[in-house]
Amino acid sequence: MAALTYTPAPYATPVVRDGGRLVVQTWLITRLLVVGVALWVGLTTGRSASDMLANWDVQHYFDIAKHGYVADNDIAFFPGWPLVLRLVSSFGVPMLWAGVGLALVCSALAAAALHRLGGPIAAVVWLLAPTTVFTMVPYTEAPFCAAAFWAWERAKAGRWGTAAGLAAVACTMRVSGLFLLGALVILALTQRLAPSGAGLSGPAAWSPAPAQPGSSSKRGGFGWPWRRQAATQPSASAVQPTASARSGVGWPWRRQPEAQQAPPQSGWPPPQVRRGPREWARDERARALAWLLVPALTLFTYVVYLYNLTGDWNAWYRAQSTGWPRGFTWPWVALQHTFEAATSTAYPAFPEWSWVFRAELASMIVGVIVTIVCLRKRRWAEASWVGIQVLAFSCSYWYLSVNRAVLLWFPLFVLIGERLSSGWNVTPGRRRRRMLLTTVAFAAACYVLCWWAWLFFTGRWAS
Repeated sequence: MAALTYTPAPYATPVVRDGGRLVVQTWLITRLLVVGVALWVGLTTGRSASDMLANWDVQHYFDIAKHGYVADNDIAFFPGWPLVLRLVSSFGVPMLWAGVGLALVCSALAAAALHRLGGPIAAVVWLLAPTTVFTMVPYTEAPFCAAAFWAWERAKAGRWGTAAGLAAVACTMRVSGLFLLGALVILALTQRLAPSGAGLSGPAAWSPAPAQPGSSSKRGGFGWPWRRQAATQPSASAVQPTASARSGVGWPWRRQPEAQQAPPQSGWPPPQVRRGPREWARDERARALAWLLVPALTLFTYVVYLYNLTGDWNAWYRAQSTGWPRGFTWPWVALQHTFEAATSTAYPAFPEWSWVFRAELASMIVGVIVTIVCLRKRRWAEASWVGIQVLAFSCSYWYLSVNRAVLLWFPLFVLIGERLSSGWNVTPGRRRRRMLLTTVAFAAACYVLCWWAWLFFTGRWAS
């Protein structure tokens, strides 16, 4: 007897009552928590809003928006976000508050896309991520996540034109757009397809056939082969000898030359052509890959611009290597450097540095686990999206900014959402324990989130 197998859906979206409301409430709570931390830091240290919100990379974005690429290392930052800031500030909005407002809106859009991809729990977990503060300040995390998550959602829905446009927007924000493009290419090649408009995957797809003479368009052969209308077959009256048949026209299958139809004219309508599922899928994949040329050309345009500006095709990587310790390093050497920084006491004035490096190590472990789980679930595109970033981070002098990159790893939050959405149909006692654990986890996530916001608002290194 043949074994029965069950193939799970690509994304088992959890069913949660009032899921949208839960996402909105979490968005509001996390934003208010970060605002509360900012107010507390301002009152206790006397730091201004500009001092708290315009730290670190924000200054680079503001300088590029105002003056263009002047400093040598500024070309390490992609031009999309500075251009948006400059455009909004041209309407009289201060650049700082324009960036904060856009980040808030984009974080809501990213959460909405995650809600579509993995359900409300996935979106809630993303909003509670430790580095959430970077989705509220003028960094690229929020706008990139909004564009990338929605690009993925549209690609999963087969809307490759919209997905390519959103991916092109993401490619103007940061180099992660290159990894997004590669993952979308793998998604286009591996995604299971079904004939559009069919609603089921039959043995073959058929192109529309021309209407039969004397019949309406509804009965002209546009259905599936096993549902052809009566107009495409000889009727019962047609096979009976009629007066015209007795007078010499003959039976329908023995028509005289004057009763035969004229051969079809070249051009429209086209003849009925059978298209099997392989041919249909091949056409759809080719169309998807053609659309993905749009973000590819976006990245190529920036490379050409940097070449015209500096005369070096490798200008972006050179700026990264000279401005930050991101030169190529063997992975085992990078791991050793990061471990030494995480356990070192060489910086007594900055005790938080070792904790941030420990978090970098933990984030890398999370990335490796997510990649392996996606591979086991045969989610090749999602595995490539996370895995290539883990590989890139492992080749720097040490693990740097991985904590922020976790915000981009939507497969992580989809997997968490799938895991947490199951297993609630249990006894009341076990359900109470789960609710208690969920409450404790929520409180712990809020505490870490606030601590990370405190690091950023006080000017300390926060990855």
